[in-house]
Amino acid sequence: MPLYGTPQAGSNPDLSKNLSDVCPGQSYTLLDGTEVFDEISASVAFARGTQGSGDNGVSFFASGGSEGDTVGIQASNVDEDDKYTEVGSMSLDAGGNGAYTDVGRAAFYRVTPGLSGSPVTGLTVIAQR
Repeated sequence: MPLYGTPQAGSNPDLSKNLSDVCPGQSYTLLDGTEVFDEISASVAFARGTQGSGDNGVSFFASGGSEGDTVGIQASNVDEDDKYTEVGSMSLDAGGNGAYTDVGRAAFYRVTPGLSGSPVTGLTVIAQR
């Protein structure tokens, strides 16, 4: 998976601004376990889609990490690196799993690593609407 700001296919001439939208009933993989997720990176971002009904927020599910690792959930209404703010976090349990649901209505979301002191690898994070 590309990390935040990596050019992606799409119609925007600024390829770093081509984001997937995630509507109710859909899921999106933010990290697929192949990334080295460290203190200076963020996952690929996605747009909160407007199609569908029954919007109960966005749920984030992490797996494959280590106990005590943390994953920050960031949201913004403008897809610019310095505009994202942390709205929640997941602390991974003994099985390396965690979950968090944000019921806000931000336009864009991404995840960031916690400050564990060492790179986190093998982590998968999926957002579900």
